[in-house]
Formats: sequence, C-alpha cells, structure tokens
Amino acid sequence: MKLLIKYCGGCNPSINRKELVNEVLNLLRLHTFVEVTTENADVGLIVGGCSVCCINIDNIKDQASELVVVGGSLVDYAKVPPDQQTVKVMQQVLEKGGQRSC
Repeated sequence: MKLLIKYCGGCNPSINRKELVNEVLNLLRLHTFVEVTTENADVGLIVGGCSVCCINIDNIKDQASELVVVGGSLVDYAKVPPDQQTVKVMQQVLEKGGQRSC
C-alpha cells in the first residue's frame, strides 16, 4: 500500500503526531507492505495535532485516492479514546486502502 503522510504545522498539538504515525506504521507493517510516498498514494494520512485540523486537504486529494483524517482526539471526525487511537487509525487506513485488519 502506498501511504502519503501530511502533518499540520504543530501550533497547538494535543497529541504527539510523530509518535502516533510511527506506531501506526509499525502496526500497518504487521498486516501489509507500506510504502510512504509523496504522490499517487492509495491512502493519505492527514495528521493534525488538535481538533481544528487546519491542514488544507485540497492538494492532498489529488495525491491520494482516500483520506484518513486525525485531528487531536478525532479520527475521521469521530472522537476516539487516546489508548485506542493508534489501532483505529491503522484500521481506517487498511479499510480505505482496500484491505482488512485482523
């Protein structure tokens, strides 16, 4: 799976964005081959540090077929407890990339 990762500017993070992405990548790699890319991605992972998630996704839509949006404690605009966020993001990426999680 080709994965594009886009971070917010980090002005007001309530989560550790880099740690979340590293944990998600580690989990994804247990289920599938993952190539991090900057274009022609199967899934774009948008990582905003707070619920505002001010990243402009217009350009990213052209670079990824599907998007998973993290904004602080939100995953695809639904609140997710911190201890479940990594797994939820991984599941969303797999689902939107056309794969199933175990």
